[in-house]
Amino acid sequence: MWVQLEERANHGIVAVAQATLAQGVQEGRVLSRDEFKQEIMRKELHDPRVKFYLGDVRDRVSVDRAMEGVEHVFHAAALKEVPSCEFFPIQAVMTNVLGSSNVIESAIAHGVKSVVCLSTDKAVQSINAMGMSKALMEKTAYAAARDGGHTRQTVIAVTRYGNRMLSYRTG
Repeated sequence: MWVQLEERANHGIVAVAQATLAQGVQEGRVLSRDEFKQEIMRKELHDPRVKFYLGDVRDRVSVDRAMEGVEHVFHAAALKEVPSCEFFPIQAVMTNVLGSSNVIESAIAHGVKSVVCLSTDKAVQSINAMGMSKALMEKTAYAAARDGGHTRQTVIAVTRYGNRMLSYRTG
């Protein structure tokens, strides 16, 4: 069983979900705050094994509710638009840093086997609020992984996506 935390439906996330479902998982979960985009994903995936949870990574209760009984987490929820984060940097911190901390702490508390946190190439030598908030998300994940030592079963990893030629809205 896996949970995917996502702020918006996009083809990359749908492809990850489809690949995971093809591996024969019994259940997948999607947590997001956008009911319209959940409906798009529901129609595109069209698989009864996928359960949708309306909630926000900023709200630990929402995250905990979706996390119960989960083995693996793919955390892609974020404010990803550079201009939005520049105009509203505190919102970027609340979602990208504090929301990510909620995801990681909830996963640890629920004994999740693995958490993969999705970051961006803009986290390297950041010059904008989005990149800086994603860099802090990475530091949060690294600290949680380091602090757990050998006594915890949750493996925490970070991976970065980069912009691709002719791509639309890649973070």
